[in-house]
Amino acid sequence: MNARSNGSEKMATPNSETTPILVVAALGRELASLNRQALDGVALLETGEGTDNAWRGLEAWLEQHTASAIVSIGFAGALSNALKAGDLVIASKVRDGLAQPDNWLLSTAENARVAGVPVHNGIAITTNEIIWQAESKRALAATLEPNEIGIVDMESTAIAGVCLRHELPFLIARSITDLLDEDLPLNFNLYRGEDGRVDSARIVKAALLRPRALSGLLELRRRSELCAQRMAGFVRLLAPLIRQRPR
Repeated sequence: MNARSNGSEKMATPNSETTPILVVAALGRELASLNRQALDGVALLETGEGTDNAWRGLEAWLEQHTASAIVSIGFAGALSNALKAGDLVIASKVRDGLAQPDNWLLSTAENARVAGVPVHNGIAITTNEIIWQAESKRALAATLEPNEIGIVDMESTAIAGVCLRHELPFLIARSITDLLDEDLPLNFNLYRGEDGRVDSARIVKAALLRPRALSGLLELRRRSELCAQRMAGFVRLLAPLIRQRPR
């Protein structure tokens, strides 16, 4: 099963063989590579950006469905110089999370390494706004322990909270799109709607007025495609391993 869902469908009562692994992402492009090829026993959910959307979207899905585990994937900003574009970070800790990633899933993820893709264990820090300036990332990085690997995203604490509420094991995996010491091409917060989602049409319009921003957006798109491919490869290796978990 590989179904992108908005929470509106109903599923038959699950059993140990049919209960899917739910892969959650904020953006469709984070799931794009997984959408191109069916993956047995996996359902996909796009929630929209931010903690509110992640919480609402996952709660709505779980009101209608059952999952054996939640795997949250997506893009993230680097809070450590050791992280390069396209690197994969598995969050062993979610700062301020109501729950923490499942130890068995963390151990299993060690056996799902994609050849040629650097993998790090680190801490996920969640913010309510898009951290688009290097200065802000460096400020967050200063709160890490020495030699601690960190990433910043906008959904991890929400995923942790919903999974605690539903007593579901979860894993957080992120791929790096922007480095510690670089700004994003634009302040994307200016182009978010009332629902918290970034309006792509407004982004393109703004970039056309700023040639330097346009080139930065094209580079960010290239990195995003690389990250999506690498996360899909990780999920394809991880999902069969999760399905072998003793029940």
